[in-house]
Amino acid sequence: MQGEIITTGTELITGRVGDFNARYAARRLHESGLRVQSITILGDNAPLFQDSLTQALARSQFIIITGGLGPTDDDLTVAAAAQALNLRLFEDEALLARIRRCLEERGLPWEDRYARLAQIPEGAMVLDPGASACGFSLKHQGAWLFFLPGVPKEMQHLFDSFVLPFLVGFAAGGDFMRQRTLRLFGMSETQLQEAVNKLGEWQEGVCVGFYPNFPENHLTLTLRGQDPQTLEADLDRLTAALSREVGEVLLGPEAATLEELVGRRLRDKDLTLAVAESCTGGLICHRLTNVPGSSDYFMGGVVTYSNLAKMDLLRVPEDTLENKGAVSEATARAMALGVKEVFHTPLGLAVTGIAGPAGGSPDKPVGTVWIGLASPHGVEAKQYRFHGTREEIKALSAQTAMDWLRRELK
Repeated sequence: MQGEIITTGTELITGRVGDFNARYAARRLHESGLRVQSITILGDNAPLFQDSLTQALARSQFIIITGGLGPTDDDLTVAAAAQALNLRLFEDEALLARIRRCLEERGLPWEDRYARLAQIPEGAMVLDPGASACGFSLKHQGAWLFFLPGVPKEMQHLFDSFVLPFLVGFAAGGDFMRQRTLRLFGMSETQLQEAVNKLGEWQEGVCVGFYPNFPENHLTLTLRGQDPQTLEADLDRLTAALSREVGEVLLGPEAATLEELVGRRLRDKDLTLAVAESCTGGLICHRLTNVPGSSDYFMGGVVTYSNLAKMDLLRVPEDTLENKGAVSEATARAMALGVKEVFHTPLGLAVTGIAGPAGGSPDKPVGTVWIGLASPHGVEAKQYRFHGTREEIKALSAQTAMDWLRRELK
């Protein structure tokens, strides 16, 4: 089963706004094993809309259209679609009554232009008449069409509540579908493919999807069958088999972020942590404190960007900075020990590096990062060479530091 997406909005083709709706729908469809063969972006009042819709009907089994359902003069999707499909527009009385009620509840006066919101093509079915925004679905020439609002929050609500469940059930032909998303860090997509290939007989009947979600890699496993409990058991066995292949690279099938996983292990072991950052500029502290309740285990952190700050706040020896440099094993070790002592915690995590684009040298090119970890058992430091933009190197440094701590806590 394959389909396509048509998004409308002048703000999209001018580049002022990203096409979040198409990206969201395409990702969710891909995760569910449904193929998207085309994404078309059109401006408001685009003369190509009717041509695009006609072509889509000839080649796709489902079409998702977003945008142009509002009350303003440039919201022409419904009228253009009705004309292209040779269908009459009619005013849905129940929908009109709901629109009036919503305006009254918000204390807004009625305007005649709002009546346009209740006009839909004949044969269409309104989606979610109880929400603040609605769309509609329609079957035409054997294809299913879904018209959704352009506001991302409203579009996502209708898509997740109505469109995706319908398409998944329709594609399954009465069978059940179960899917699991596995999150991994520290393994390339090629290495992940090799690990999946080693699963042997488990590959048969499994739809595997690979997609990067920087700085992680995500893997989806999709199964279809007549017994949902059997499908769940098979997914459990698949997950366990893959875990044996990749080890600690697997962060888990759960939706918990890396900082949440770190927090769980710190809390389980009744340990506290302090963090010293240089090149990451507080990114690790920011992520750790995004977790509610992180004050149970995160005692504090410092951003020591200059050498003077490293000496004054973390007691990094001056001769270490002069002889070894700020980006070195000795400095990372000293930073980790220093922050551990300043905050009186059993664990100290430190990062120092060159995020670029300038500042590198032949001995220490851009992307050189040292991470230090101090614990009651001693202090250790590791060197990494990351690649990418300044923001990507900072993100990889923070992710790698927290992932090292996660593994050590296990």
